[in-house]
Amino acid sequence: MNTSSGKKYLRMSLNERIQHILLLTTFITLVITGFGLLYPEAFWVKWIVAIVGQNAFEARGVVHRIAAVVMVIASVYHILYVVFTKRGRRFVIDMWFKIQDIKDMFSYLKYIVGLSKEKPKFGRFSYIEKMEYWAVVWGTVVMGATGGVLWFENEFLPIIGMDGMYIATAIHLYEAILASLAILVWHFYFIFINPDVFPMNKAWITGYLTHEQMKHEHPLELEQIESGNIKN
Repeated sequence: MNTSSGKKYLRMSLNERIQHILLLTTFITLVITGFGLLYPEAFWVKWIVAIVGQNAFEARGVVHRIAAVVMVIASVYHILYVVFTKRGRRFVIDMWFKIQDIKDMFSYLKYIVGLSKEKPKFGRFSYIEKMEYWAVVWGTVVMGATGGVLWFENEFLPIIGMDGMYIATAIHLYEAILASLAILVWHFYFIFINPDVFPMNKAWITGYLTHEQMKHEHPLELEQIESGNIKN
């Protein structure tokens, strides 16, 4: 720990890791139980039915709703966290989009297609991480709202009518597909498949990044920490 190469830098506090794990587990549960209804003949759904038994359909609905409630509670807690804690408020400030993010995006595109030899330097959060975060915020709001309408169908049907229910169903479905693809294709790539972190970026488990990881992924933040401008 006396050399820079041995230092570790806090990326996610225990509080933040718990929030992330709650989001991860509830999201996966919602995906499985949700698409299980949409594709009842899929082989993996048949496996679940074989394990659970004849009550699989009823169990699916119960588990789906429990996961939805836990996700909403976790989301409310996250809001309280970013409003009432110093680290949470810092998180939102650092996660907010800036003009530099647009410049970084074009610079990174030039870098990956070979038009530039210099990789842009990112701070605490790159434009990619910011897009992911705010997409999750948007998706949670949309899925929560439309899911609530579908859950309490008897209460909302007299208000919005059948057309409104069809619209809520369509939005819920296509947002679910979009969110699933974004997580599986985009987020999982950067956490597991990306050659820079393969086989996995362990920060979501351990909470820390090494000096080399910081130097490679968040060099601007590392420079600020080492210069004493910000604390880690």
